[in-house]
Amino acid sequence: MAPLIDMEKRSGDIAFNELGVRSLESAQKKGSTILNLKCTDAQTGLMGKSLLEFQSNKGDVLPPHKFGTHDVVVLKPNKSDLGSPPLGQGVVYRIKDSSITVAFDDIPEEGLNSSLRLEKLANEETLIQLSKGVQRGPTSDLVPVLFGERLPTVSKKDTKFTTVNRNLDHSQVYLEV
Repeated sequence: MAPLIDMEKRSGDIAFNELGVRSLESAQKKGSTILNLKCTDAQTGLMGKSLLEFQSNKGDVLPPHKFGTHDVVVLKPNKSDLGSPPLGQGVVYRIKDSSITVAFDDIPEEGLNSSLRLEKLANEETLIQLSKGVQRGPTSDLVPVLFGERLPTVSKKDTKFTTVNRNLDHSQVYLEV
């Protein structure tokens, strides 16, 4: 099962890297990028993290996006290419209608005075939780069968079946094992 989750991670990484083919405007329409931001506040948060608050250059409200708290994001100059190196990488701390606050380990030394953009990255933690759920969940025996790794077998356990409605006739409760 782990190879399938690794394939999912690679396909997510490839899809993110292929964003370079698209325009910045289409990335914003899909909600994976917020363009035309300015840094309006910098504070020190818990454990020495730097909290940078960003607001739109063009209006009061941020454009529609798919960013949520705890999402991993990169900060880039607005005019740079999608594949360009980031100024910094952080985690979304707070989202309001008019601003988004990101926690960084270190404040980027350059570029905060120019127009900026945030790009959402694939979240590694989501894939870790997916892997744990598939490997340890209540249907973990079923997963290898569904993906063709093992042939289905009949359970050797005797199962007891009792109906909730005791007024059902024989044809309504008949089970063939």
